[in-house]
Amino acid sequence: MAINYDKYLYSTGTHYISNSGGDENGGTKGGQAGDQTGREWQLKKWYSRPWTVVLRYPDQRVALEIAKLGIAAALNNNIGYDQSQRATYWKQLQVVGYDPSKIDADHKCEEDCTAGVTANVRACGYIFGIPALQNLDTSGTRSTNMRSRFVKAGFKALTASKYLTSGNYLLPGDILLYENHHAATNVTLGAKVKAEWHPEDSIPTKPTEDDKNMKKVVVTGDSVFIRKGPSTDYGTMGAVHKDDKLPYFGYDYPDNGWHLVEYDKATGWISGKYSRVEG
Repeated sequence: MAINYDKYLYSTGTHYISNSGGDENGGTKGGQAGDQTGREWQLKKWYSRPWTVVLRYPDQRVALEIAKLGIAAALNNNIGYDQSQRATYWKQLQVVGYDPSKIDADHKCEEDCTAGVTANVRACGYIFGIPALQNLDTSGTRSTNMRSRFVKAGFKALTASKYLTSGNYLLPGDILLYENHHAATNVTLGAKVKAEWHPEDSIPTKPTEDDKNMKKVVVTGDSVFIRKGPSTDYGTMGAVHKDDKLPYFGYDYPDNGWHLVEYDKATGWISGKYSRVEG
């Protein structure tokens, strides 16, 4: 199934969200596997549920993939809605290598609003190698606990009115949550935040020698791990010690929390809690 993702990501007419909310009988349980109506999981114009929080993942490469998975799942009528079979979508998503468009008619499956959203986010954990996302509980995550679980996994909770009352300030991959009731995925770039969307620049993982800044990162902790990614969920590459200086690539993630440095002829990340940028 070939998909024109840009049609939905950069739509200037309809602002789309990826939304599931009921089976072919208008209920929540007991329907047939798959989307019988084309509306069990669909791309729908933004609406007020009302939403109580927007959950945003700071790495826009990952957020873009979350949006794409939401689009692909909504367009595939082999994926339907049924709370009693909500785990079957995640099962099939693993089988097809985390591409919802590849779930075929011989493997129809079901989800519900939170299981579908969580499965797509969890899939991105495997696509990008992010343990915190991989460890999200597809079956146990509900609208009652999604905020706390997603924030723990690295999402930011946005509660200002501008995020909750229109699509204008939403980025692709934002998760819309009406706590205790519903969840959906925003897929269209908001009209008022286009300048903030630059997934191609998000977290350079392989800086060139020319990218290296002349500044150094000075270690302030006694013994500090260098990690493969910008959180303690990533594996370690080794340890550095107080007053050691590391070449700085001029990139911090997020909000100066982690510094991208050169370590042992490779690139790694050091926590800003135990280091500072010199100069």
